[in-house]
Amino acid sequence: MTHINNNGMPRLDKCGDAYRLIVNERPFISLAGEVHNSSSSSLEYMNKNVWERLVYFNCNTAVIPVSWELIEPLEGTFDFTLVQGLIEGARKHNLKLVFIWFGMWKNSHSTYVPAWVKRDTLRFPRVQSANGKKLPIVSCHSEEALQADSKAFAELMRFIRQIDSTEQTVIMIQVENEVGFLGTARDCSPQADKLFEENVPAELIQYLKDHAEHLNAFLKKHWDSQGTDLLGWTQLFGSAAEEIFTAWHMSRFIDQVAAAGKAEYHLPMFVNVWLKQYEEQDPGQYPTGGPNQNVIDIWKAGGPHIDIIAPDIYLNEFAQVCEIYDRPDNPLFIPETRRDSVTAANVFYAIGEHQALGYTPFGIETMDNGVDPWSAGFLPPNHFMVMESTGVGPLLSKSYELLHHMTPVITQYYGTRQMRGILQDTAYPSAVRLGGYRFQLRFKNRLNSESAPAGGLIIAVSDHDYIIAGHGFSVEFTSMEPGKSAEFISIDEGWYEDGNWVPGRRLNGDEYRVSLGSEPQVLKVSLYSH
Repeated sequence: MTHINNNGMPRLDKCGDAYRLIVNERPFISLAGEVHNSSSSSLEYMNKNVWERLVYFNCNTAVIPVSWELIEPLEGTFDFTLVQGLIEGARKHNLKLVFIWFGMWKNSHSTYVPAWVKRDTLRFPRVQSANGKKLPIVSCHSEEALQADSKAFAELMRFIRQIDSTEQTVIMIQVENEVGFLGTARDCSPQADKLFEENVPAELIQYLKDHAEHLNAFLKKHWDSQGTDLLGWTQLFGSAAEEIFTAWHMSRFIDQVAAAGKAEYHLPMFVNVWLKQYEEQDPGQYPTGGPNQNVIDIWKAGGPHIDIIAPDIYLNEFAQVCEIYDRPDNPLFIPETRRDSVTAANVFYAIGEHQALGYTPFGIETMDNGVDPWSAGFLPPNHFMVMESTGVGPLLSKSYELLHHMTPVITQYYGTRQMRGILQDTAYPSAVRLGGYRFQLRFKNRLNSESAPAGGLIIAVSDHDYIIAGHGFSVEFTSMEPGKSAEFISIDEGWYEDGNWVPGRRLNGDEYRVSLGSEPQVLKVSLYSH
Protein backbone atom coordinates (compact mmCIF):
# COMPACT_ATOMS: atom_id res chain seq x y z
CA MET A 1 0.00 0.00 0.00
CA THR A 2 1.21 3.47 -0.87
CA HIS A 3 1.54 5.82 2.09
CA ILE A 4 1.99 9.51 1.46
CA ASN A 5 1.42 12.15 4.10
CA ASN A 6 -1.39 14.23 2.61
CA ASN A 7 -2.37 16.28 5.62
CA GLY A 8 -5.86 17.67 5.21
CA MET A 9 -6.82 15.37 2.34
CA PRO A 10 -8.90 12.19 2.49
CA ARG A 11 -6.44 9.42 3.30
CA LEU A 12 -5.92 6.06 4.97
CA ASP A 13 -4.18 5.98 8.35
CA LYS A 14 -2.79 2.84 9.97
CA CYS A 15 -4.36 2.37 13.37
CA GLY A 16 -3.02 -0.56 15.38
CA ASP A 17 -3.99 -3.69 13.47
CA ALA A 18 -6.42 -1.82 11.24
CA TYR A 19 -6.85 1.25 9.07
CA ARG A 20 -9.09 4.27 9.35
CA LEU A 21 -10.41 6.46 6.55
CA ILE A 22 -9.77 10.10 7.45
CA VAL A 23 -12.05 12.71 5.86
CA ASN A 24 -11.89 16.39 6.79
CA GLU A 25 -9.41 15.38 9.49
CA ARG A 26 -11.89 13.07 11.25
CA PRO A 27 -12.32 9.27 11.10
CA PHE A 28 -15.09 8.44 8.66
CA ILE A 29 -17.07 5.29 7.90
CA SER A 30 -18.62 5.36 4.44
CA LEU A 31 -22.25 4.31 4.92
CA ALA A 32 -23.04 4.39 1.27
CA GLY A 33 -25.37 3.43 -1.52
CA GLU A 34 -24.23 2.65 -5.04
CA VAL A 35 -26.51 3.86 -7.82
CA HIS A 36 -27.41 1.82 -10.87
CA ASN A 37 -24.85 1.89 -13.66
CA SER A 38 -26.70 4.34 -15.91
CA SER A 39 -28.21 6.64 -13.30
CA SER A 40 -25.31 9.09 -13.16
CA SER A 41 -25.29 9.62 -16.93
CA SER A 42 -28.12 12.15 -16.49
CA LEU A 43 -28.15 14.98 -13.94
CA GLU A 44 -31.90 15.28 -14.40
CA TYR A 45 -32.36 11.61 -13.56
CA MET A 46 -30.17 11.98 -10.47
CA ASN A 47 -32.16 14.98 -9.30
CA LYS A 48 -35.52 13.30 -9.81
CA ASN A 49 -34.77 9.75 -8.72
CA VAL A 50 -31.57 9.35 -6.74
CA TRP A 51 -30.33 12.07 -4.39
CA GLU A 52 -33.38 12.10 -2.12
CA ARG A 53 -33.38 8.31 -1.95
CA LEU A 54 -29.80 8.38 -0.68
CA VAL A 55 -30.85 10.89 1.98
CA TYR A 56 -33.86 8.75 2.91
CA PHE A 57 -31.60 5.77 3.60
CA ASN A 58 -29.35 7.94 5.81
CA CYS A 59 -26.39 7.39 3.51
CA ASN A 60 -23.44 9.69 4.11
CA THR A 61 -21.79 8.69 0.82
CA ALA A 62 -22.89 8.07 -2.75
CA VAL A 63 -20.95 5.63 -4.93
CA ILE A 64 -21.39 6.83 -8.50
CA PRO A 65 -19.93 5.88 -11.90
CA VAL A 66 -18.13 8.29 -14.20
CA SER A 67 -18.01 6.91 -17.74
CA TRP A 68 -15.03 7.52 -20.00
CA GLU A 69 -17.26 7.70 -23.08
CA LEU A 70 -19.16 10.67 -21.59
CA ILE A 71 -16.16 12.80 -20.61
CA GLU A 72 -13.96 12.25 -23.70
CA PRO A 73 -16.36 11.72 -26.63
CA LEU A 74 -13.65 12.90 -29.03
CA GLU A 75 -10.04 12.01 -28.37
CA GLY A 76 -8.34 14.84 -26.53
CA THR A 77 -11.59 16.79 -26.03
CA PHE A 78 -12.87 16.60 -22.46
CA ASP A 79 -16.23 17.68 -21.08
CA PHE A 80 -16.61 17.57 -17.28
CA THR A 81 -20.05 19.18 -17.08
CA LEU A 82 -21.54 15.93 -15.83
CA VAL A 83 -18.82 15.41 -13.20
CA GLN A 84 -19.25 18.93 -11.89
CA GLY A 85 -23.01 18.46 -11.69
CA LEU A 86 -22.62 15.24 -9.72
CA ILE A 87 -20.28 16.91 -7.24
CA GLU A 88 -22.68 19.84 -6.82
CA GLY A 89 -25.60 17.45 -6.35
CA ALA A 90 -23.75 15.58 -3.61
CA ARG A 91 -22.85 18.81 -1.84
CA LYS A 92 -26.45 20.00 -1.96
CA HIS A 93 -27.53 16.82 -0.18
CA ASN A 94 -24.63 16.79 2.31
CA LEU A 95 -23.11 13.61 0.85
CA LYS A 96 -19.57 12.53 0.16
CA LEU A 97 -18.74 10.88 -3.15
CA VAL A 98 -16.83 7.81 -4.22
CA PHE A 99 -16.44 7.93 -7.98
CA ILE A 100 -16.16 4.72 -10.01
CA TRP A 101 -13.98 5.12 -13.08
CA PHE A 102 -15.82 3.20 -15.80
CA GLY A 103 -12.74 3.33 -18.00
CA MET A 104 -11.18 0.55 -20.05
CA TRP A 105 -13.18 -2.22 -18.33
CA LYS A 106 -16.48 -2.62 -16.58
CA ASN A 107 -17.54 -6.13 -15.52
CA SER A 108 -14.75 -7.52 -17.72
CA HIS A 109 -15.98 -5.97 -20.97
CA SER A 110 -14.92 -2.71 -22.62
CA THR A 111 -18.38 -1.19 -23.03
CA TYR A 112 -17.86 2.24 -21.44
CA VAL A 113 -14.91 3.24 -23.59
CA PRO A 114 -15.48 6.07 -26.13
CA ALA A 115 -16.58 5.26 -29.66
CA TRP A 116 -13.12 6.14 -31.00
CA VAL A 117 -11.69 3.35 -28.85
CA LYS A 118 -14.39 0.84 -29.78
CA ARG A 119 -13.93 1.39 -33.49
CA ASP A 120 -10.13 1.22 -33.57
CA THR A 121 -9.36 -2.47 -33.06
CA LEU A 122 -5.82 -2.12 -34.42
CA ARG A 123 -4.73 0.55 -31.97
CA PHE A 124 -6.77 -0.99 -29.16
CA PRO A 125 -6.63 -4.75 -29.83
CA ARG A 126 -9.20 -7.09 -28.36
CA VAL A 127 -8.56 -10.15 -26.24
CA GLN A 128 -8.46 -13.38 -28.21
CA SER A 129 -9.62 -16.68 -26.73
CA ALA A 130 -7.80 -19.98 -27.20
CA ASN A 131 -10.07 -20.88 -30.14
CA GLY A 132 -9.30 -17.59 -31.89
CA LYS A 133 -12.49 -15.73 -31.01
CA LYS A 134 -12.16 -11.97 -30.51
CA LEU A 135 -13.88 -10.92 -27.27
CA PRO A 136 -15.35 -7.45 -26.50
CA ILE A 137 -12.45 -6.81 -24.10
CA VAL A 138 -9.55 -4.47 -24.84
CA SER A 139 -6.29 -6.28 -24.11
CA CYS A 140 -4.34 -5.26 -21.01
CA HIS A 141 -1.18 -5.90 -23.05
CA SER A 142 -1.84 -2.86 -25.25
CA GLU A 143 0.46 0.12 -24.59
CA GLU A 144 -1.88 2.38 -26.59
CA ALA A 145 -4.78 1.34 -24.36
CA LEU A 146 -2.72 2.04 -21.24
CA GLN A 147 -1.73 5.50 -22.40
CA ALA A 148 -5.25 6.48 -23.46
CA ASP A 149 -6.88 5.23 -20.25
CA SER A 150 -4.19 6.84 -18.06
CA LYS A 151 -4.51 10.18 -19.83
CA ALA A 152 -8.29 10.30 -19.46
CA PHE A 153 -8.15 9.27 -15.81
CA ALA A 154 -5.47 11.84 -15.05
CA GLU A 155 -7.61 14.55 -16.66
CA LEU A 156 -10.54 13.49 -14.49
CA MET A 157 -8.44 13.63 -11.33
CA ARG A 158 -7.02 17.03 -12.31
CA PHE A 159 -10.54 18.40 -12.73
CA ILE A 160 -11.67 17.01 -9.38
CA ARG A 161 -8.65 18.62 -7.70
CA GLN A 162 -9.40 21.97 -9.31
CA ILE A 163 -13.00 22.17 -8.14
CA ASP A 164 -13.04 19.99 -5.02
CA SER A 165 -9.70 20.05 -3.18
CA THR A 166 -11.08 22.58 -0.68
CA GLU A 167 -14.51 21.10 0.04
CA GLN A 168 -13.36 17.47 -0.45
CA THR A 169 -16.68 16.07 -1.56
CA VAL A 170 -14.92 13.26 -3.44
CA ILE A 171 -13.16 11.05 -0.89
CA MET A 172 -12.09 7.92 -2.83
CA ILE A 173 -11.85 6.61 -6.37
CA GLN A 174 -12.53 3.13 -7.72
CA VAL A 175 -10.28 2.46 -10.72
CA GLU A 176 -12.14 0.43 -13.38
CA ASN A 177 -14.84 -2.05 -12.34
CA GLU A 178 -14.70 -5.82 -11.78
CA VAL A 179 -11.85 -6.38 -14.19
CA GLY A 180 -10.66 -9.65 -15.69
CA PHE A 181 -11.35 -11.76 -18.76
CA LEU A 182 -14.69 -13.50 -19.15
CA GLY A 183 -14.57 -16.30 -21.70
CA THR A 184 -10.85 -17.06 -21.53
CA ALA A 185 -8.14 -17.67 -18.95
CA ARG A 186 -5.78 -15.29 -20.75
CA ASP A 187 -5.37 -13.30 -23.93
CA CYS A 188 -4.19 -15.77 -26.58
CA SER A 189 -3.32 -13.20 -29.24
CA PRO A 190 0.16 -13.44 -30.80
CA GLN A 191 1.39 -10.51 -28.70
CA ALA A 192 0.12 -12.12 -25.48
CA ASP A 193 1.52 -15.53 -26.47
CA LYS A 194 4.94 -13.96 -26.84
CA LEU A 195 4.69 -12.45 -23.35
CA PHE A 196 3.51 -15.77 -21.93
CA GLU A 197 6.61 -17.48 -23.31
CA GLU A 198 8.92 -15.08 -21.48
CA ASN A 199 10.29 -15.63 -17.98
CA VAL A 200 8.25 -14.53 -15.00
CA PRO A 201 9.29 -10.95 -14.07
CA ALA A 202 11.96 -10.83 -11.38
CA GLU A 203 9.98 -8.31 -9.32
CA LEU A 204 7.06 -10.73 -9.01
CA ILE A 205 9.36 -13.58 -7.98
CA GLN A 206 11.05 -11.37 -5.41
CA TYR A 207 7.70 -10.33 -3.95
CA LEU A 208 6.63 -13.95 -3.59
CA LYS A 209 9.92 -14.82 -1.89
CA ASP A 210 9.69 -11.86 0.49
CA HIS A 211 6.11 -12.76 1.45
CA ALA A 212 6.36 -16.55 1.24
CA GLU A 213 5.14 -17.15 4.80
CA HIS A 214 1.97 -15.10 4.27
CA LEU A 215 0.85 -16.11 0.78
CA ASN A 216 -2.63 -17.55 0.45
CA ALA A 217 -3.24 -21.27 0.02
CA PHE A 218 -3.80 -21.02 -3.74
CA LEU A 219 -0.36 -19.54 -4.40
CA LYS A 220 1.37 -21.82 -1.92
CA LYS A 221 -0.14 -24.75 -3.80
CA HIS A 222 0.81 -23.57 -7.28
CA TRP A 223 4.08 -21.66 -6.87
CA ASP A 224 7.29 -23.64 -7.25
CA SER A 225 9.25 -21.70 -4.63
CA GLN A 226 12.30 -23.90 -5.18
CA GLY A 227 12.64 -22.95 -8.84
CA THR A 228 15.21 -20.57 -10.23
CA ASP A 229 14.51 -16.94 -11.08
CA LEU A 230 14.69 -17.68 -14.79
CA LEU A 231 11.60 -19.77 -15.35
CA GLY A 232 8.49 -19.38 -17.46
CA TRP A 233 4.93 -18.99 -16.19
CA THR A 234 3.95 -22.63 -16.61
CA GLN A 235 7.19 -23.86 -15.05
CA LEU A 236 6.67 -21.73 -11.94
CA PHE A 237 2.88 -21.88 -11.56
CA GLY A 238 1.75 -25.04 -13.29
CA SER A 239 -1.99 -25.25 -14.02
CA ALA A 240 -2.54 -21.78 -12.47
CA ALA A 241 -0.09 -20.10 -14.84
CA GLU A 242 -2.64 -18.48 -17.15
CA GLU A 243 -4.69 -16.95 -14.35
CA ILE A 244 -1.59 -15.64 -12.56
CA PHE A 245 -0.15 -14.30 -15.83
CA THR A 246 -3.37 -12.37 -16.50
CA ALA A 247 -3.57 -11.11 -12.92
CA TRP A 248 -0.01 -9.79 -13.09
CA HIS A 249 -0.48 -7.89 -16.33
CA MET A 250 -3.93 -6.61 -15.37
CA SER A 251 -2.64 -5.34 -12.02
CA ARG A 252 0.34 -3.65 -13.67
CA PHE A 253 -1.96 -1.90 -16.17
CA ILE A 254 -4.37 -0.60 -13.53
CA ASP A 255 -1.57 0.35 -11.16
CA GLN A 256 -0.16 2.64 -13.84
CA VAL A 257 -3.59 4.17 -14.45
CA ALA A 258 -3.94 4.77 -10.70
CA ALA A 259 -0.45 6.29 -10.53
CA ALA A 260 -1.31 8.72 -13.32
CA GLY A 261 -4.41 9.80 -11.42
CA LYS A 262 -2.63 10.13 -8.10
CA ALA A 263 0.00 12.34 -9.72
CA GLU A 264 -2.82 14.84 -10.31
CA TYR A 265 -4.80 14.37 -7.08
CA HIS A 266 -3.70 11.91 -4.43
CA LEU A 267 -6.95 10.40 -3.19
CA PRO A 268 -7.25 6.83 -1.86
CA MET A 269 -7.87 4.45 -4.76
CA PHE A 270 -9.19 0.91 -4.88
CA VAL A 271 -10.19 -1.86 -7.24
CA ASN A 272 -13.30 -3.93 -6.74
CA VAL A 273 -13.63 -7.68 -7.19
CA TRP A 274 -16.03 -9.98 -9.00
CA LEU A 275 -15.50 -12.94 -6.69
CA LYS A 276 -15.04 -16.51 -7.74
CA GLN A 277 -18.38 -17.95 -6.69
CA TYR A 278 -17.48 -21.59 -6.07
CA GLU A 279 -14.37 -23.69 -6.12
CA GLU A 280 -15.30 -25.64 -9.24
CA GLN A 281 -15.49 -22.56 -11.46
CA ASP A 282 -12.90 -22.59 -14.22
CA PRO A 283 -10.92 -19.49 -15.24
CA GLY A 284 -13.00 -17.53 -17.72
CA GLN A 285 -16.26 -18.47 -16.01
CA TYR A 286 -15.41 -15.61 -13.67
CA PRO A 287 -13.29 -12.61 -14.73
CA THR A 288 -9.90 -14.29 -14.79
CA GLY A 289 -7.05 -12.06 -13.67
CA GLY A 290 -9.21 -9.85 -11.49
CA PRO A 291 -8.18 -9.70 -7.82
CA ASN A 292 -10.35 -12.64 -6.75
CA GLN A 293 -9.64 -14.91 -3.80
CA ASN A 294 -6.91 -16.82 -5.68
CA VAL A 295 -4.67 -13.95 -6.75
CA ILE A 296 -4.88 -11.19 -4.13
CA ASP A 297 -1.14 -11.55 -3.52
CA ILE A 298 -0.36 -11.14 -7.23
CA TRP A 299 -2.27 -7.87 -7.20
CA LYS A 300 -0.43 -6.71 -4.09
CA ALA A 301 2.81 -7.35 -5.94
CA GLY A 302 1.68 -5.66 -9.15
CA GLY A 303 -0.34 -2.76 -7.75
CA PRO A 304 1.58 -0.66 -5.20
CA HIS A 305 -0.48 2.45 -6.09
CA ILE A 306 -3.74 0.59 -5.38
CA ASP A 307 -4.64 1.19 -1.75
CA ILE A 308 -7.45 -1.33 -1.32
CA ILE A 309 -8.63 -4.52 -2.99
CA ALA A 310 -12.34 -4.39 -2.25
CA PRO A 311 -14.69 -7.38 -2.63
CA ASP A 312 -18.18 -7.02 -4.08
CA ILE A 313 -20.00 -9.40 -1.75
CA TYR A 314 -23.18 -10.95 -3.13
CA LEU A 315 -22.33 -14.46 -1.98
CA ASN A 316 -24.07 -16.01 1.01
CA GLU A 317 -20.66 -16.50 2.67
CA PHE A 318 -20.37 -12.89 3.77
CA ALA A 319 -18.27 -13.51 6.88
CA GLN A 320 -15.83 -15.77 5.03
CA VAL A 321 -15.23 -13.21 2.30
CA CYS A 322 -14.64 -10.46 4.87
CA GLU A 323 -12.06 -12.69 6.53
CA ILE A 324 -10.18 -13.19 3.24
CA TYR A 325 -9.97 -9.50 2.31
CA ASP A 326 -9.33 -8.09 5.80
CA ARG A 327 -5.53 -8.40 5.83
CA PRO A 328 -2.64 -6.54 7.46
CA ASP A 329 -1.86 -5.09 4.03
CA ASN A 330 -5.50 -4.55 3.00
CA PRO A 331 -8.30 -2.81 4.90
CA LEU A 332 -11.81 -4.07 4.30
CA PHE A 333 -14.01 -1.85 2.12
CA ILE A 334 -17.21 -3.20 0.57
CA PRO A 335 -18.06 -1.20 -2.56
CA GLU A 336 -21.00 -3.37 -3.63
CA THR A 337 -23.22 -5.75 -1.75
CA ARG A 338 -26.71 -7.20 -1.47
CA ARG A 339 -29.70 -5.17 -0.47
CA ASP A 340 -31.97 -7.96 0.76
CA SER A 341 -32.87 -8.90 4.32
CA VAL A 342 -29.29 -9.66 5.41
CA THR A 343 -27.82 -6.27 4.57
CA ALA A 344 -28.58 -4.45 7.84
CA ALA A 345 -26.97 -7.31 9.78
CA ASN A 346 -23.91 -7.48 7.54
CA VAL A 347 -23.06 -3.79 7.93
CA PHE A 348 -22.83 -4.12 11.73
CA TYR A 349 -20.69 -7.23 11.41
CA ALA A 350 -18.30 -5.77 8.82
CA ILE A 351 -17.68 -2.69 10.94
CA GLY A 352 -17.53 -4.42 14.31
CA GLU A 353 -15.52 -7.51 13.39
CA HIS A 354 -13.35 -6.23 10.54
CA GLN A 355 -13.20 -2.43 11.05
CA ALA A 356 -14.63 -1.89 7.57
CA LEU A 357 -13.99 1.50 6.01
CA GLY A 358 -17.29 1.41 4.17
CA TYR A 359 -20.36 -0.58 3.16
CA THR A 360 -22.40 -0.14 -0.02
CA PRO A 361 -25.62 -1.87 -1.12
CA PHE A 362 -26.00 -1.75 -4.89
CA GLY A 363 -28.95 -0.11 -6.66
CA ILE A 364 -29.87 1.97 -3.64
CA GLU A 365 -32.36 4.17 -5.49
CA THR A 366 -34.65 1.25 -6.30
CA MET A 367 -34.45 -0.49 -2.93
CA ASP A 368 -37.95 -1.33 -1.64
CA ASN A 369 -39.77 -0.01 -4.69
CA GLY A 370 -40.39 -3.40 -6.25
CA VAL A 371 -37.68 -3.32 -8.89
CA ASP A 372 -35.46 -6.37 -9.05
CA PRO A 373 -32.28 -5.14 -10.79
CA TRP A 374 -31.48 -8.58 -12.20
CA SER A 375 -34.77 -9.04 -14.04
CA ALA A 376 -34.83 -5.36 -15.00
CA GLY A 377 -31.56 -5.83 -16.87
CA PHE A 378 -29.28 -3.86 -14.57
CA LEU A 379 -27.09 -6.86 -13.75
CA PRO A 380 -25.51 -9.60 -15.87
CA PRO A 381 -26.80 -13.16 -15.39
CA ASN A 382 -24.72 -15.64 -13.37
CA HIS A 383 -23.09 -12.77 -11.48
CA PHE A 384 -24.92 -12.56 -8.18
CA MET A 385 -26.15 -15.28 -5.91
CA VAL A 386 -29.01 -13.32 -4.32
CA MET A 387 -30.57 -9.97 -5.17
CA GLU A 388 -34.02 -9.18 -3.85
CA SER A 389 -36.18 -6.25 -2.92
CA THR A 390 -37.79 -7.25 0.35
CA GLY A 391 -38.80 -4.08 2.18
CA VAL A 392 -35.61 -3.85 4.24
CA GLY A 393 -34.96 -0.19 3.50
CA PRO A 394 -36.27 1.18 6.81
CA LEU A 395 -34.07 -1.25 8.76
CA LEU A 396 -31.00 -0.27 6.75
CA SER A 397 -31.87 3.41 7.11
CA LYS A 398 -32.13 3.15 10.90
CA SER A 399 -28.93 1.09 11.06
CA TYR A 400 -27.08 3.70 9.02
CA GLU A 401 -28.38 6.49 11.24
CA LEU A 402 -27.24 4.70 14.40
CA LEU A 403 -23.81 3.85 12.99
CA HIS A 404 -23.29 7.36 11.62
CA HIS A 405 -23.82 8.91 15.04
CA MET A 406 -21.65 6.21 16.65
CA THR A 407 -18.77 6.66 14.21
CA PRO A 408 -16.61 8.82 16.54
CA VAL A 409 -16.97 6.12 19.22
CA ILE A 410 -16.59 3.09 16.96
CA THR A 411 -13.48 4.33 15.17
CA GLN A 412 -11.71 4.85 18.51
CA TYR A 413 -11.64 1.07 18.77
CA TYR A 414 -10.41 0.27 15.26
CA GLY A 415 -7.28 -1.83 15.59
CA THR A 416 -7.58 -2.24 19.37
CA ARG A 417 -9.05 -5.76 19.55
CA GLN A 418 -11.69 -4.36 21.92
CA MET A 419 -14.57 -4.68 19.46
CA ARG A 420 -16.38 -7.64 17.93
CA GLY A 421 -19.04 -7.95 15.29
CA ILE A 422 -22.15 -10.09 15.65
CA LEU A 423 -23.82 -11.88 12.76
CA GLN A 424 -26.59 -14.44 12.68
CA ASP A 425 -24.93 -16.81 10.24
CA THR A 426 -24.22 -20.53 10.12
CA ALA A 427 -20.48 -19.82 10.17
CA TYR A 428 -20.63 -17.47 13.15
CA PRO A 429 -20.04 -18.86 16.68
CA SER A 430 -22.85 -18.54 19.21
CA ALA A 431 -20.37 -17.56 21.92
CA VAL A 432 -17.57 -15.00 21.82
CA ARG A 433 -15.04 -13.62 24.30
CA LEU A 434 -14.28 -9.97 24.89
CA GLY A 435 -12.98 -8.11 27.92
CA GLY A 436 -13.45 -10.07 31.11
CA TYR A 437 -16.50 -12.05 29.98
CA ARG A 438 -17.75 -14.69 27.63
CA PHE A 439 -20.96 -13.87 25.71
CA GLN A 440 -23.64 -16.38 24.81
CA LEU A 441 -25.72 -14.99 21.96
CA ARG A 442 -29.41 -15.77 21.50
CA PHE A 443 -31.04 -14.80 18.22
CA LYS A 444 -34.70 -13.85 18.23
CA ASN A 445 -35.64 -15.08 14.75
CA ARG A 446 -34.83 -18.30 12.97
CA LEU A 447 -32.14 -18.05 10.30
CA ASN A 448 -33.57 -18.10 6.76
CA SER A 449 -37.00 -17.06 8.02
CA GLU A 450 -38.90 -14.11 6.54
CA SER A 451 -37.56 -11.91 9.32
CA ALA A 452 -34.24 -10.11 8.97
CA PRO A 453 -31.27 -11.89 10.60
CA ALA A 454 -29.61 -10.31 13.61
CA GLY A 455 -26.48 -8.22 13.49
CA GLY A 456 -24.57 -5.99 15.87
CA LEU A 457 -21.31 -5.07 17.50
CA ILE A 458 -19.92 -5.12 21.03
CA ILE A 459 -17.25 -2.75 22.34
CA ALA A 460 -15.34 -3.51 25.53
CA VAL A 461 -14.81 -0.08 27.06
CA SER A 462 -13.11 -1.90 29.93
CA ASP A 463 -13.01 -5.47 31.20
CA HIS A 464 -16.40 -4.86 32.85
CA ASP A 465 -18.09 -2.16 30.74
CA TYR A 466 -19.60 -2.62 27.30
CA ILE A 467 -21.39 -0.82 24.50
CA ILE A 468 -23.73 -3.14 22.60
CA ALA A 469 -25.44 -2.02 19.38
CA GLY A 470 -27.54 -3.78 16.77
CA HIS A 471 -30.81 -5.64 16.45
CA GLY A 472 -32.42 -9.02 16.91
CA PHE A 473 -30.35 -10.69 19.65
CA SER A 474 -29.82 -11.02 23.37
CA VAL A 475 -26.62 -11.57 25.35
CA GLU A 476 -25.91 -13.68 28.41
CA PHE A 477 -22.60 -13.12 30.23
CA THR A 478 -20.26 -15.61 31.89
CA SER A 479 -17.29 -14.48 33.96
CA MET A 480 -13.83 -15.52 32.80
CA GLU A 481 -12.70 -15.73 36.41
CA PRO A 482 -12.88 -19.36 37.63
CA GLY A 483 -15.62 -20.00 40.14
CA LYS A 484 -17.21 -16.57 39.77
CA SER A 485 -20.57 -15.49 38.39
CA ALA A 486 -21.37 -12.46 36.24
CA GLU A 487 -23.89 -9.94 37.55
CA PHE A 488 -25.10 -6.58 36.29
CA ILE A 489 -24.30 -3.27 37.88
CA SER A 490 -26.43 -1.41 35.34
CA ILE A 491 -28.09 -1.67 31.91
CA ASP A 492 -28.83 1.65 30.23
CA GLU A 493 -30.74 2.41 27.08
CA GLY A 494 -29.74 5.44 25.06
CA TRP A 495 -28.43 6.70 21.76
CA TYR A 496 -25.59 8.70 20.28
CA GLU A 497 -25.67 12.12 18.68
CA ASP A 498 -22.45 12.89 16.82
CA GLY A 499 -20.53 10.63 19.17
CA ASN A 500 -22.09 11.96 22.39
CA TRP A 501 -24.08 9.58 24.57
CA VAL A 502 -27.68 10.57 25.32
CA PRO A 503 -29.00 8.42 28.19
CA GLY A 504 -32.46 6.88 28.12
CA ARG A 505 -34.03 4.43 30.56
CA ARG A 506 -32.10 2.61 33.29
CA LEU A 507 -33.37 -0.98 32.93
CA ASN A 508 -34.11 -3.06 36.02
CA GLY A 509 -36.67 -5.48 37.41
CA ASP A 510 -38.54 -7.29 34.63
CA GLU A 511 -36.32 -5.59 32.02
CA TYR A 512 -33.05 -6.56 33.73
CA ARG A 513 -31.54 -8.26 30.70
CA VAL A 514 -29.50 -7.39 27.62
CA SER A 515 -31.94 -7.77 24.78
CA LEU A 516 -32.02 -5.82 21.52
CA GLY A 517 -35.27 -5.75 19.58
CA SER A 518 -36.10 -5.86 15.91
CA GLU A 519 -35.00 -2.25 15.33
CA PRO A 520 -31.41 -1.06 15.88
CA GLN A 521 -30.64 0.24 19.35
CA VAL A 522 -27.74 0.83 21.74
CA LEU A 523 -27.25 -0.39 25.31
CA LYS A 524 -24.53 0.39 27.83
CA VAL A 525 -23.83 -2.50 30.20
CA SER A 526 -21.71 -2.62 33.35
CA LEU A 527 -20.93 -5.92 35.14
CA TYR A 528 -19.09 -7.34 38.09
CA SER A 529 -17.97 -10.83 39.07
CA HIS A 530 -18.49 -12.45 42.46
